[in-house]
Formats: sequence, C-alpha cells, structure tokens
Amino acid sequence: MENWRPELSIVDYLKFAVQELALVESVRTLSNAPQPPVEFVLTLYEQADKAFFEAIAERFAELDYTPLLAEQEGRIVLRALPGVPSKETGRAWVNALLFFATLLSVSFVGAANEGGNPLSNPADLWLGVPFATTLLSILTVHELSHYFVGRRYGSPVSLPYFIPLPISILGTMGAVITQKAPMRSRQALFDIGAAGPLGGFMVAFPLLIFGLTLSEVGPLPVGTPYLLEGNSVLYYLVKWLIFGQPLPAGGLDVMLHPVAFAAWAGLMVTALNLFPVGQLDGGHVAYALWGRTAWKISRVFVWLMIGWGIFLSFTGQDSGWTWVIWGTLGMLMGTKHPLPLNDLTPLAPTRRLVGWGMVVLFFLILIPLPLTLVTP
Repeated sequence: MENWRPELSIVDYLKFAVQELALVESVRTLSNAPQPPVEFVLTLYEQADKAFFEAIAERFAELDYTPLLAEQEGRIVLRALPGVPSKETGRAWVNALLFFATLLSVSFVGAANEGGNPLSNPADLWLGVPFATTLLSILTVHELSHYFVGRRYGSPVSLPYFIPLPISILGTMGAVITQKAPMRSRQALFDIGAAGPLGGFMVAFPLLIFGLTLSEVGPLPVGTPYLLEGNSVLYYLVKWLIFGQPLPAGGLDVMLHPVAFAAWAGLMVTALNLFPVGQLDGGHVAYALWGRTAWKISRVFVWLMIGWGIFLSFTGQDSGWTWVIWGTLGMLMGTKHPLPLNDLTPLAPTRRLVGWGMVVLFFLILIPLPLTLVTP
C-alpha cells in the first residue's frame, strides 16, 4: 500500500517552526537550491524579546538553518538562512607565535626609541621592555575583553591575532580577533563591541598617569627635528593637572617616559577603534544604539577622516596621511554594518546610557593631530 502522507518540504518544516510563535502572513523562497533561504513576513503575537528569538533559533538549528529577524519598511521580516555557523575559532599556537613576534617587534622599537641598538647589541632589547609591556598590556586587555564577552554569548570568536610591524613607530599594527558568524543580537553586538575599548581604557588611563609621574618637563629640542605627540582633551587636562601648567607652551613640554608614551599610544588606538565606522568597535556600538541610522553616520565619518587628512596634508602635516589611510580602510571595509541575527529587540536603557558615555569618551580621547614632525 502506498504511503498516503505527503512528503513535506524544508519550507513547510520552517513554517511549522515559526507559526506557533507568530502569525505567518507570507512565505517567499529566495532561491531554487535544495536548501534555499526563505523569507517570512510575520505578525507577532507578543512584543519581540530575547526569548522569542531564541525559541526560533533553537527550532531552526534543528533544521540546519539560522534566523535573521529584522524590521523592513514597517514589516517584521524573518529570514531563514541555510546552515549553522561553525564553532571553530582557529589554532591557539598561531596566536601565541604572533604574540611573541609582536613582543619582540615592539621591544625592538621601544629600545630604539631609547637610543639602543638591539641589532648590534641584543642586550639593548631590555631597554624596550617598559614600552612593550605597557603597550601590549593595553592591547591584550582590549582584545581579550572582546574575546571573553564574545565567548559568554556563545559567539565563535578567536583569540587575538597580534600584528608585528618593526618598521612602524609602535612596532605593531595592533591586534584583531575574528568571528565567523554574525552577532546574535543588538545586546551582544553592543557588549562585545564596547568591551574592548572600555577594557583597554581602564588599563591605559592609570598607566598614563603613572607614566607621566615618571616623566619630566623640559625644553623642546632646538636646532634638530623632533616628533611632537598630539593632545586629546583628556591627555591635555591630565598633563595640566600633574604638572600644573598647560603643555606644550613657552618652549616647554613633557619629556615622556616610555610607559607614558606607550599609554598615550594605547589611548590613541582606542580612539581610532571608537570611530563609528563599519565593523570597528565604534561601528558595533553605533549600530547597536541607532540601527540603520548608523550607516549614514559611518559614511559621514569616513569622509570626514579623508577630508581632514587631505586638509592636513596640504597644510604640511605628515599625520594627515594617517587619517586618509584610516578613512580609506573604513571605506574598503564597508560603511554598512551587518545586521545582527536579532535586529528587532532594542537595547535596554542602561546599555544606551553606557553607549552615550562611550560617545563622550571618544571625543575626550580623540587626537586630531596624532604626531607632528617639528623642524625648528
């Protein structure tokens, strides 16, 4: 006897998974693939919250699908995307090797800044330890803050990949973590994005104060070119508080101890990461706060960086190229931040308050002129 029960398609199974939780107004298959992406337009029985999304995600995972929940043109749209993100995050020995290489690279640059020559005298490498320890402490805490918060949310985030660059003034291009899946929600997006800058700042700021107490005020060089680090509002006020006068002024400035210079650099890197552009940390925070409005903000800031860099370059400031490069990188990365899987549930008021605090922090540590080559 033939089986009288009809064979259900994957679209039917997905619809059954959804319709107990929401009213399905329409269903659209987005390709002819054996496992196609499917789009549902929904009317929610109750207000969308974390539990609503997690219930759908659990049901879709059993069917090897991932949900993307968002609002489009006033409609609630749920897309079922084929596949479930892999939990693999890379090989730890690669991260360890890159960290060790970056430690050598930053120590080498730090030693050179102190007048040492590790190439001819390897023992001089120890001169760069204060600088390297300070800078890598800030970068490590920054990236591990992302990592541990990401793991708490179950995101497949990697350990930090440090980037050695001994030909640069810092000896490194910083560090990055990778994530092979979209952020799960706006809350996860905010928490993971904000964790790095906040963690890095909590290390960099006290180290800056400590480093400045080891520094001295002295006359600026006469007759020889020198690099002058730029002021942020916070850096300017801290120097004034510690040394009792605004600096630089009257031919005087702070002769930075390596710890102070590394902390200054750590705050500069934090400010660059806080730009509300693409998938920078500030881009994560901006999208979590303002949704798709963040796309417009991102485009504005990219062009502001490029325009400011061009202006500085035409006025003879070498640091103008820093802004042109960062603006161009922001454009290449893309100014449209990807949607989190749950783009419907808004941030809680407490996180919004923290987000606005990070906006204030960004403007306090932003350095319009990072480094200036002064030729007397």
